[in-house]
Parts: sequence; structure tokens; C-alpha cells
Amino acid sequence: MIDIALNGRFLTRQPTGVDRVAEEIILALDELLERKGSDHPPFRAELLVPPSQERSLPLKHIGTRIVGKRGGHAWEQTELSSAAGRRWLVNLCNTAPALRRRSMVLIHDAQVYQTPESYSRSFRLVYRVLLPLAARRSAVVGTVSEFSKEMLEHYGVAPKSKITVLPNGCDHMNRVEPDETAVERWQLRDKPYFMMLGSLSAHKNIRTALEAAAAAGIERLIVAGGGNARVFAQSSLPQTPNSEFLGRVTDAELKTLYAHARALLFPSFFEGFGLPPLEAMSCGCPVIASTAAAVRETCGEAALYADPHKVSDWTAAIRRLDQDGDERARLANLGPARARAFTWEADARKLLSALAEAEAR
Repeated sequence: MIDIALNGRFLTRQPTGVDRVAEEIILALDELLERKGSDHPPFRAELLVPPSQERSLPLKHIGTRIVGKRGGHAWEQTELSSAAGRRWLVNLCNTAPALRRRSMVLIHDAQVYQTPESYSRSFRLVYRVLLPLAARRSAVVGTVSEFSKEMLEHYGVAPKSKITVLPNGCDHMNRVEPDETAVERWQLRDKPYFMMLGSLSAHKNIRTALEAAAAAGIERLIVAGGGNARVFAQSSLPQTPNSEFLGRVTDAELKTLYAHARALLFPSFFEGFGLPPLEAMSCGCPVIASTAAAVRETCGEAALYADPHKVSDWTAAIRRLDQDGDERARLANLGPARARAFTWEADARKLLSALAEAEAR
């Protein structure tokens, strides 16, 4: 029996992409306990959270317990490890207690080394210390793609021989009911549109997509997410007349946007995995994706690719999908099959197998 304590620090903040991964893996572990099957290593688990917890998960079999008095890194480095005791401590959001051996840490990418300009100086300093320490000490290290595995070794975070690849799932979109009120609210049927997810992080490369969409002459580009839409309006990004910034959207609104879009644009310079393209594919939305290694690894043959460093490539790809209905249909047919290959249950099973192997050593 594998006895697991889950690091719930991520429940103290507004969810990010990394936090979504942690939520879905924990929910998948809970579902495995629901089935009480014997086709995975037997385990029990408890979710440990700081007193500053803001959110909770709808768990049926994994209990949640508030421990300690601190918060942030101080809680994680001291009180969390103490509360976990002799159990395996599973940390799914990049950081972990630096001195703990009986631990698993999921490090999603090496972005803090590859694109340091995307992060504040203090964030870079903390993560460049914590990531190698956690990876060196933890018995099990995971990441989300073969590309990230190579980059973590390249930057000296962990050797490839120690890293297990746990690709993200995207089947959480199956639980989401689309918000049909958004169809009329944003006139999604009346005005054809391309879409992208907004972020001012340098590695997300939103500028290239904005410039290419304007050059391609498309009438409408919807930018969803990224917090307050006013932040984008006040940034140095080009304010193109065809772009609409919606700000943060719900999962239900996002699913509706995917379902009606001509294509999702995903122009990142670097990614550890690339979850939004899979989410879009699961909804039948064609994808124009960056040629970044991890994105190609994720999307396979189910996307149209463009070099993130060349606005002209993106302009040509956008024009192609805007004018070629057969190509849009081809990608819309390929996408769902590709997305079905990535499930959170598979992720949870790989995690349990990695812990079982470490337990046996």
C-alpha cells in the first residue's frame, strides 16, 4: 500500500495552468479510489493544505486536512513536510520541501531558465534555487513532456535518467457544459472569428499572433483569458482594430469559444507541454500551433504549424484556414482523436507506478 500526502499549497491562490494540472491529477486519483480496482498500485491519500486555503476540490475518498500555521514557501518547506510524516509527499506544482527524500516533485518546464524575462527577478531567484534542490533531493521527479525532460537536464535541474514523463490530460473538458448564452452575448455565429488565450508573458508571444491576424485581413480575433482586459489595452502590444480582449472567462465560456472558432492560435516561443491546443481539439476546434518542440510533441499531426519567430508564416497560416474550409474540416476531424490520447487517469496511473517503483528500490 502506497501511503500518499498531497501538497495542497496551490489551493491558496487563484488557479494557474500548473494548478489546473494538480487539481486534475488529484481528482483522477480520487476517481481511481472510487473504482477500487486492482489494475493499479494500491494506495491511500490525504490532501494537506495551509490555513490560508481559498479553494477546495470535490473529493469523495481523499480527505483534506488543514495543517500548520504558516503559508507560502515557509509552510511548504517546514510544516508540510512535518505533517506528511513517513508518507510519500507528492508535490505537483514545481516546488517541494528541499530537504525531503521521500518525495515526488512534478516540475513542469524549464521556462525560468529559457525565458527569464517572463518572470520577476525575485521569482527567478527563488525558483532557480528551489527547483534543483527539490529535484536533487526528491526520490521521484516528473515532468510533462520529453522536451521538458531534456531541458531540465540541460539546465542542470535533474538528470534525464531520474525523470518520469507525465503528459497532461485534456478530458476535463468533457465535464464542462458550454455556456450557450455566450453565443448571443459575443455574436459568435454572426461574426466568424479566430481566437487565442491572452498572456503578457514574453514566451507566450501574443504580439506575433496579433500582427499576423491584422496582416491576414481577418475581421475578428478574440483574445480570452489573461485577467483584466484593460491590462492588455494599456500594454505595449499593437492595438489592432480586429482584436477583442474578453479578459478572464469561465471554463463554460471557453468551451463555447472553442466550439465556434475558426481556429485557435497558439504562437508560444516555448512551452513545457501546450494544454490549450488539446483542449481546443477536444472541442473540434482547428489549431494553428507554434513549431516549439513541446507543442509539436503534444499536437502531433493534428495541427497546422507556423514558426513563432516569423509573422509572415503566421499570416499565411491564418489566411489558409480562413479561406480553406476543407482544411479547417480536416483539422477539426483529426483533433478530437488526438485529444482522446491524453487523459488525467493515465497521468495518475503513471504517477502511482513511479511511486511504486521508488518504493521497491
